[in-house]
Parts: sequence; C-alpha cells; structure tokens
Amino acid sequence: MNMTPTWLAAGHGNTPLVLLHGMGSTAEVWLPQLNHFGRHRHTIAWTAPGYGPSPALPMLGWPELADALADMLDASGISKAIVLGHSIGGMVAQAFYHQYPHRVAGLILSATSAGFGSTDPQWKEDFLRQRTEPMTRYHSFAQAAPDMLASFMGPDISTHMRQLAEISAANIEKSRYIDYMRLLVTFDYKDRLPDIAVPTLLLAGELDTQAPPKGMQRMADAIPGARLETLPGTKHMANLENPAQFNQVVDTFLTRFA
Repeated sequence: MNMTPTWLAAGHGNTPLVLLHGMGSTAEVWLPQLNHFGRHRHTIAWTAPGYGPSPALPMLGWPELADALADMLDASGISKAIVLGHSIGGMVAQAFYHQYPHRVAGLILSATSAGFGSTDPQWKEDFLRQRTEPMTRYHSFAQAAPDMLASFMGPDISTHMRQLAEISAANIEKSRYIDYMRLLVTFDYKDRLPDIAVPTLLLAGELDTQAPPKGMQRMADAIPGARLETLPGTKHMANLENPAQFNQVVDTFLTRFA
C-alpha cells in the first residue's frame, strides 16, 4: 500500500522549495506561494499524512513524519531542498532536518516553536481539553474551521484568502486533527537548535499570540547565524494575511540559493 503523502507542485529549476502547512490546513493553503515561487523555482507543498487525500501513518510521531517527508521527496525526484515549515509544519521541518540533514539546503521556520508550551503534564492536559472540547459542537472539521481559523487571522485578511484557508481545511477529518493536536504537545527540540548548520530564516507575525515574536527571537538566538523577520500587522497565518509581504521576505532569503 502506498503511504506517500500527496502534494501540489509548481515550477521547475533551482534548489526546490518545500512547503509544510500548519494545523488544520492542507497543501491548498500555499496556493499564493506556489503561484509566486513556482515562477522561478521547483516548489512543492505537501498535505500531511492523514489529512485530506494523504494516507494516514500506522504510527503518528515526529520521526515517522520526517520519514514520510523523505518518501515524498523521493517520489518527487528531490534529493535536497529548502524547507519552509509553518506552525506545526515548522516542527516537522525541524524533525526532518535533524533526521535528514544532508537533504536540507536551508530552513525557513514560520510562526512555530522548538518546544510546545509547558512541560507540565497538567498544562498539556488543560490545553488539549480547551482545544478539543469545542470540536464536539461540530459534526465535521469543515464546520468548525471558519470559527477556529478566525482567531488565527488578522482583520485585514481578504475575503478570498479567508475562503482559501477554509477550503484547505474542508477535507480534514476531525479525528485526524485531534491526533495532530495530541502530537503537538509532545514536541521538544529546543536542545537541538544549536545543531542546525544551514542558512535559517525565522518568520513571526507581529500580532501572533500562538507563536509570539519573543519566543521566535529566542529560537533565532539559539540557531547559529539565524535571523528573525517580524511581519508587521499579521497574526498566525501571514502567508495568507499578507502574501506579498510574506513572499518578498522569503524571496530575499532565497537569493542565496541557486
């Protein structure tokens, strides 16, 4: 049985750019970036295992997600890439780097963390309850998505981009979303940040309360040579809230790669 994640792709040539979406999204959330970066570079966006059409993994864990990403790159004919991970996708990007450092030319970590929340088990239990209990009010994740996504996006996001975020969530099963939420609270790669030895850009939304700029600055300080860019006026989904601004900052970083 084929367990390779599905993906969307655009463009050709140059060092490929791989896009990893956040919680409650699929590859479609990257359409503004596929359209933009695909003009000059092979650009590929995955849909995480178990989301939408991507087959679920027998075991969901960080090493397993890194392996799944490697399988997708193999299937796409990509040996080495620049990896851009957003939110939980940024955690997958870190796990992938530490498992397959030879396959990463550069890292872009957007609105993410090197260790999720507190290590206190009670805090984690309370967080999961706060995030999962509201889901019981909805028959499907697609019904829950508009209310959930609204808290992650700033008021200036266009109607079109808001709808794109909702469309990207439409085919996610509620149980799969909860599975990833339970995995999220286990992430802790803080001690591995100094081991990152490729060019690294961090992106934070000025108004983001999920991955605040202060926390991302601490990540940047721990990664040798890394730089943080704070995107004005954006919350947690800067790639949709202000695609032009997001793309421009990433473009500047990409100039160092062929």
